[in-house]
Amino acid sequence: MAVAQGSCPSCGASIEFGVGSSIAKVCEYCRATVVRSDRGLENLGKVADIANTPSLIAVGDQGTLAGRPFEVLGRVQLDHGKGPWDEYYVTFDYGQAWGWLAYAQGKWYVTSQSPGLAIPPYTSLYVEMDVPLGAAGVFRIAEIKTGTIVSAEGELPGAYPPGFVRHYADCYAVNNGFATLDYHDNRGSYEVFVGWVFDEPQMAVTQLGPRSAQKIKSAMLKCPQCGGDIPKLAGDRAERIGCPYCGAVSDVALQQVVAQQERAMQLPAIPIGGRGTLDGVEYICIAYMRRSSDFEGERYTWEEFLLWSQTVGYRWLVKDPETGWSWVTAVNLAELDLTGMPNQVGWGGRGFSRRNQNVARVDYVLGEVYWKCELGEETQVTDFVDGGDVLSREAGGGEANWSYSAPMPWAVIANAFGLPVDGAGAQGVAAAGGTSGSGGCASTTVIIIIVVLILLICALGACGSCIGDSDGSSGGGYRSGSGVYSGGK
Repeated sequence: MAVAQGSCPSCGASIEFGVGSSIAKVCEYCRATVVRSDRGLENLGKVADIANTPSLIAVGDQGTLAGRPFEVLGRVQLDHGKGPWDEYYVTFDYGQAWGWLAYAQGKWYVTSQSPGLAIPPYTSLYVEMDVPLGAAGVFRIAEIKTGTIVSAEGELPGAYPPGFVRHYADCYAVNNGFATLDYHDNRGSYEVFVGWVFDEPQMAVTQLGPRSAQKIKSAMLKCPQCGGDIPKLAGDRAERIGCPYCGAVSDVALQQVVAQQERAMQLPAIPIGGRGTLDGVEYICIAYMRRSSDFEGERYTWEEFLLWSQTVGYRWLVKDPETGWSWVTAVNLAELDLTGMPNQVGWGGRGFSRRNQNVARVDYVLGEVYWKCELGEETQVTDFVDGGDVLSREAGGGEANWSYSAPMPWAVIANAFGLPVDGAGAQGVAAAGGTSGSGGCASTTVIIIIVVLILLICALGACGSCIGDSDGSSGGGYRSGSGVYSGGK
């Protein structure tokens, strides 16, 4: 039963508000934003049509989150300038409470308004700053940005006129805590929304709301450049896609080519669409990237493979020509001890020392990725090491992401994905012990002994013209200061 109703000031159509927390509604007939007040219904102006963004829920859907019932009442689309993203207005417990749902980087985020909390001014914020939020605990800032409201649909808990620029900071806490500091238009008012990050299996959704015809019938993405059909390997989750036929990089929501690159001349070591099981979880390889950084005037290149599982989200496998293969997982930056920065970082009771810092660049991408990836995109990468394990920080564009990587033998990966152990994944990387990736079995110790013997022979004059031949391997597998590792996804 509606809590308020009337006629749209723009077109005269019937307008109903389902719950008391709803302040505005977008007229489904004329797209006008209608606000209710004690003076009646007012027209804030028309919004643009909703972009066909990757989305897993729709206005009108119902479901449960960790057993708690909810209903999707509205959606707001915002844009950083690289394409829109969605935030969903939901009510819980049959209209007794309300909050926001959002999906990003393979995780779901839910927040509810927490009134009465004091927060720092927007201009004083910085990435990785700690912000106390009362009984909710201390949260660490991961992202500081602005977003322009470009469209909306359904009911909304506030008056959001088209073109409204929202200033915000997203923060994390231990135990999957999450919060958004919403500074509105940065003129003094603000709201704090506190919640948590959860995995998709914790949410059950009944699809009751309307979907576009494209999403209902299509299990494919069509390349705007060549028209090729590209399978949706991760459902409606991709933001950008690199076409395997022509190489064009396109924005999924806008259906526009954003960059041109050459068609792939050879298949990646792990084929896109390949399925494999690691640590008891089945993954599908959905994307391949080449990235590089500058080291003493030369480009150093590595490869990254994006894996996806509906149960755990995204993971990365990285193929580095010097360190070999590694398994990469995201790290909650709130769990890090940053008191020793910039030289030391603590995590999980371990200390990691800074090895190098470089700028990493995206050079090539195939398949579907979960962010607005751009060719030439650069981030500042800092690696901290403890033995063979690496903590990586990637920063840029007002945000910072951390990840942890540990070595993983190619034989394990090959077995998981049903690939040949001596195939492409074994080529071009340092083998165990630091030899070049051509399948050689000599250990570093043996090589050193041989080199020493040759030098002794040369010194004794037993060799008339002794040339020190080297295979170019680096022994320990690290190129100091090279910035060879990325993966802060």
